[in-house]
Amino acid sequence: MLKPLDIKDFNQNGLNITIDELSKGFELSKIDLDKKYERPPLAISIGFDDRDYNGVHYPLKFGSLGDFSIITGQKGSRKSFVKSMLEACAIGGKSNNYTGSLEIIGYIKDKYVISVDGEQSKYDVWLNGKRIEKMVGSKYDKYNIVSWREKSKEERKSYLEWIFMESPFRNELGLVMIDGYVDFIYDPNDQKECGIFWDLIMKYSTICNCHISGILHQNPNSEKMRGHMGTIGGQKAEMVMVVESQGEYSTVTCDKVRGGKPFKDFTIRIDKDWMPYISDDTQEQIL
Repeated sequence: MLKPLDIKDFNQNGLNITIDELSKGFELSKIDLDKKYERPPLAISIGFDDRDYNGVHYPLKFGSLGDFSIITGQKGSRKSFVKSMLEACAIGGKSNNYTGSLEIIGYIKDKYVISVDGEQSKYDVWLNGKRIEKMVGSKYDKYNIVSWREKSKEERKSYLEWIFMESPFRNELGLVMIDGYVDFIYDPNDQKECGIFWDLIMKYSTICNCHISGILHQNPNSEKMRGHMGTIGGQKAEMVMVVESQGEYSTVTCDKVRGGKPFKDFTIRIDKDWMPYISDDTQEQIL
């Protein structure tokens, strides 16, 4: 027999919610099956489907507005360079000069792109920001890159909350890139803490109708992402992209995508000016 609902059980967990509020919230969360819901708009796509549908080759998504993704790989696999390429292509400009025949397209015109770094020095973060500017070909006024290295984990989470819930540009967000996700938690093996963090990421991306992406390392000598952080995040993410070093270049593959076909594997190299570009290293060479 079911235990009668006791509102004290909710309030003891800090929810401070009434039975009436629960009832109204349930009604608002119901999906109307008599209504047609549109597919979420793309934030970034990588290439096009080889198969045409009524003569149209549709773009293959990296991520949609209202969802989040993870970029993973071992230390030194060039994840941050792939992140830079995605940021630049989300903005547009001349960024596809670095992608060769593979079109990486952003669909967030006139929206804000926020790049968050929780680990590197201000100088290194500045270099990353200048890389975006060079790839795009000009300064994008709605691109903001921030360094939170000196801030505590609680402070970083507070700043995230401000960006998504209080900032003057919260309704104009297109892409928020986080390097890295683990800088916001104390223990990647704490299931509760990690679950709470990913719940926040889902909340922010949904409320602001933007795409959130970020870097999360794999465990050393393993294809698995770190701890419960990786397990829970991988289950909930729309896209998991894997970057793997092959020595002079890196392969980029789609480990998981929800609601679409995976993008085709590609490779990147870094030029003499420390700019990432899509190379012509073939899968046969990789194997």
